[in-house]
Amino acid sequence: MLDVNLRPPYDDMPLVEQSLRLAEVVKCNEDELRRIDGRAGAAADRIEAAARRLAERFGCHTVCVTRGARGAAMLHANGWTEHPGFPVHLADAVGAGDAFLSALLHAMMEGRTASAMLEQANLLGAFVASRRGAIPAHDPDELERIAAGAATAGPPR
Repeated sequence: MLDVNLRPPYDDMPLVEQSLRLAEVVKCNEDELRRIDGRAGAAADRIEAAARRLAERFGCHTVCVTRGARGAAMLHANGWTEHPGFPVHLADAVGAGDAFLSALLHAMMEGRTASAMLEQANLLGAFVASRRGAIPAHDPDELERIAAGAATAGPPR
């Protein structure tokens, strides 16, 4: 599993490409995908095409592309699935990507469908983004509210 995270000075493309060749599952954001792909364009069809090129070029089984507040999309077992995400008041994005990835991998290990994987990952990522700090206390009631599209209004806790 590779979470790309291209951040200077940790963005050496030969090392990233070597890591991609070893990964079966890749998570990256749209900008990282475009950078790896080396082609311009942000349209959804181009993102899917870029994910397919990455999977083919490096032999990856799953390529998940996060899109911030717009959710995520995933190429998994050659099928393309998208999830719009869950609207929340952004308090702190730190930890949201890691929460997303942990939920995605957990759902994958449980054998869930691609749409269920993305739903679970987006839900946990949205929950963490709606709280201050990278590891907020678990709040099953708030997770249910976010999943229902009724995240608590007002300042985040």
